[in-house]
Amino acid sequence: MNPTEQSLIVGINPVREALLASKRRCYRLIVEQGKTPPRIQAVIELAKEKRIPIEPLPKTAFQNKFKNQVHQGIAGYFSIITTLELEGLIETAFRKSSLPTLVILDGIQDPQNLGAIIRSAETLGIQGMILPKHGTSPLNETVAKCSSGAIEHLPIAWVTNLARCIEQLKEAGFWVAGVVPDGEMPCYQYEFNTPVALVIGGEEKGIRPLLKKSCDVTLAIPMKGQLESLNAASASTVVFYEILRQKKMRDDSKG
Repeated sequence: MNPTEQSLIVGINPVREALLASKRRCYRLIVEQGKTPPRIQAVIELAKEKRIPIEPLPKTAFQNKFKNQVHQGIAGYFSIITTLELEGLIETAFRKSSLPTLVILDGIQDPQNLGAIIRSAETLGIQGMILPKHGTSPLNETVAKCSSGAIEHLPIAWVTNLARCIEQLKEAGFWVAGVVPDGEMPCYQYEFNTPVALVIGGEEKGIRPLLKKSCDVTLAIPMKGQLESLNAASASTVVFYEILRQKKMRDDSKG
C-alpha cells in the first residue's frame, strides 16, 4: 500500500468512530505500551473483532512517532476517506430527509476550523457538506481529530466550481442562504421549511461576492458583545442549531 494512499487518524474518538463507521479499511492500529485505560481497551477489542493488526510501541518510540499530534496513546492507518460527487450527495441528502440541509464552505483553510464545522454539522443534523477543491484544507488527521470522528459519518462532496454547484442545487430544489454579518434578516426569522444550502465563508474574506450574489437570501447572526463577529465554526453552529430547532418545533406540532 502506497503511504500516500493512507490516512493517519489519532485519538480515541476519531479512531473509534472510523472503526464503527466501517466506511474505510483500517490497515493497523498503533498503541502506546502501558497506556490501556478502558476507553482505549474498548477500541482495541473492537479492532480485534475486525481482525485488524495491532502494533504496541514503547512509550518513547510512540511519543517520537506521533509527537506532533494529540494522540491520547492510540493511532491508526486507514484508507483515505471516501467522498461523493455532487449528484450523489444530493441523492443521499433527500434519502435522509424530505427537507435536507447542506452546507457549502467557501475558503475554510484552517483544518481545526473545518473539523469543528464538520462536528457541529453531523451532531446537529446537517445532511452533507460541499467543499471547493481549491482553497480548502485537505481532510487530514487534524480535521479528523477536531471533528471527533464526525468526519466518518457526514457525507462530503468536493466540487471544482462553487458557482456552478449552486446552480445545480437550485435546479434540485434547494434554496441557497448565505451567512454574512450584514445579512438581510436574522437567521431566526428565516423559515427553514424548504431544502436549504447554507453558504459559509472563510475567516478573513467571508463569502466571495459572486457567490453572495448567487444566494437567494442572506442571513445574519444578531450579536451584542464587543466583538463584531464569530469565527466560521461558531457561526455555523448557531445556524445549524436554529435549523434543528425549527424542524423539531414543526415535528412536535404535528405530533
